Amino acid sequence: MDISRLRLSTTRLFNCLLCLIGFFSSIPVLRIGDYSIYMWLMGVTVLLLIITGKLRMRTTPLLPFSLVACITFCFSYSTLSEAYRENDLKGLLSILLIFIVSTSLLSGDKDSENVIRGVLAAGKINIIWILLQTLFWNFLKIDLNDLVFNQTLHMVENASQYKASGLVSTGLCWNAGGIAAAIILVAAFAGSQWKVVALISSILTQSSTMIVGVGIVILFFLFQYLFSKRLKNNKIGIGNLFIDMTFIGLIVMLLVFVSKIQDMFNKVMQTSLDRLNMLFNDAQLDSSATAHFDYYSNLPDLIHWMSSKQFLFGYGIDCSGLPYTKLTRQYFSLDSWFLESDIVNTFLGMGIFGIVSLYFFLIYIVIKRWKDARIISIVMVSYIVCGYFYDIQSVTYYWLLFIEFALLNYKGQMTESKKELLK
Repeated sequence: MDISRLRLSTTRLFNCLLCLIGFFSSIPVLRIGDYSIYMWLMGVTVLLLIITGKLRMRTTPLLPFSLVACITFCFSYSTLSEAYRENDLKGLLSILLIFIVSTSLLSGDKDSENVIRGVLAAGKINIIWILLQTLFWNFLKIDLNDLVFNQTLHMVENASQYKASGLVSTGLCWNAGGIAAAIILVAAFAGSQWKVVALISSILTQSSTMIVGVGIVILFFLFQYLFSKRLKNNKIGIGNLFIDMTFIGLIVMLLVFVSKIQDMFNKVMQTSLDRLNMLFNDAQLDSSATAHFDYYSNLPDLIHWMSSKQFLFGYGIDCSGLPYTKLTRQYFSLDSWFLESDIVNTFLGMGIFGIVSLYFFLIYIVIKRWKDARIISIVMVSYIVCGYFYDIQSVTYYWLLFIEFALLNYKGQMTESKKELLK
């Protein structure tokens, strides 16, 4: 009986840890020392896995990427400066922690549900925080992130982002791209009201990453709604549709008739549209969009400079800034940095094997979940597209890899979300 109780207690403990890991993964401003609470929780979980004898190793779709990370580290670490060595080591530890915890604990839908439940809660909090940031700055000129996480809690030196238009709402992160994946999950799995608020918050961040990612998910639901059999058979719940349209109508009225909010919204919309111009017209790019566009236009020259070993395994995990600075002299004064693009950062950091193994993992999930949970495949497609705009996979300790692994078996709120959409 004592053994049974101990096993039950251990199971509950790990379930709680999985939920907390999911929650703190997309709240990187909450830190203890130099590391986010998410990283501390991952470390504690691995330690408990060893103590309880639950540490397991098995073949998973994430194994190739983890192996490439180990090989890249072995080849690159001794050749790097101290600052880039730190990037290389942190990247390797982040990936290995994710691999160990995911292979040991994420074996069923209940385990995955604990993780996604935590991420969804954090995503909703981030959405609310984005709205609060926008209101505090536009009405009171108060930088909420700086006030709370820098001046009061002293957790991070820089918790905010400023552009030419002023302070940008970034949620509980210093860059909206770092929490975009969580907001996308809210748009995918939460109710219709949350979907609308998620879309509005993505626009308020002026982040092309988040706008495109959330937009892909919303478009999927719109097409599903318009072409569903229930729509054709006139079986749509009029009451539910009326509530949703009323909710949207109230928001539109606020945007149209309240001059202060209208001015703010117009400014945000214009900036967001300028950011998206990078997809269509390189003559109208802002400085940030130009930098992102240059990541790809400079790739041929970067490849020309690479040795065979660097082409295969890269310069070091999250060390893409090293060759890019040598070529362009960009951020020459920084000790280390890496490019805000999944494609270029992974290729320069971990070589052709790194990018192939990463996208094998991502596309595997798309294909595996297409028949039984198409919305998860759409979410994964949105993540892949977002990788063009930002390093969404590697940002803040590669936390998204863990969430994506959880999506392999997640069932959770999908049925409820679909019913609400169609009823």
